[in-house]
Amino acid sequence: MTRLTADVAAALDAIPYVRTLRSQDRKTLAETCMVQTLARGARVFEEGQPPAGVFLILSGRVHLVRSSANGREQILHEEGPGVTLAEVPIFDGGGYVGSAVAAEDSVLLFIPREMLLACIGRSAESAAEVFRVLARQVRQFATLVEDLSLHNVTERIARYLLREAARTSDASLLLPDARGVLAARIGIVREDVSRALSQFKREGVIEMDGRRLRILDANQLKRLAGEAV
Repeated sequence: MTRLTADVAAALDAIPYVRTLRSQDRKTLAETCMVQTLARGARVFEEGQPPAGVFLILSGRVHLVRSSANGREQILHEEGPGVTLAEVPIFDGGGYVGSAVAAEDSVLLFIPREMLLACIGRSAESAAEVFRVLARQVRQFATLVEDLSLHNVTERIARYLLREAARTSDASLLLPDARGVLAARIGIVREDVSRALSQFKREGVIEMDGRRLRILDANQLKRLAGEAV
């Protein structure tokens, strides 16, 4: 890691519970931050390890993964610039919920746990923002649990495509460069991903050009996802 020498206030302002700290505490916190540059596939932290701090993604993408005893992985979520990782263990004192892995070359800002907790402890407004951040994460995990327990393979893939395409303006998305990564995100095996995508193409629901996928029939995809149209 490399200590930042430039002003990091703009980067830290992306974090709601840091943005609401007193100016002196923000300055003190910024002085303790470190920049970490990661190559694709590098580990940020490991599942179960004691938490050292919060990580703010400055560039690139990172996914949080849990692994079973037989080596199968479930991607809990993937995040990009402006998003923080590791709040839950930082605030509850337990180990990291999963392993964080760089999905592509990434740059992260590391914020040490002890200094962060000390600053938040002096600000009721920042503490309230922590509750909101954790509440959003609970909702995110509730969606994951719903997908895994209440929807079949076809529905899970269709729901994933709809969520990802909703982030863009042209109903398109870029698939991960490995089917196994997509399978790990939605809790299935890669063969199921390939079969479902082939089915969607045959039925004229999507078109694909390499990794680029575009939704042609959003209503039919919603039906396949088990959603009302």
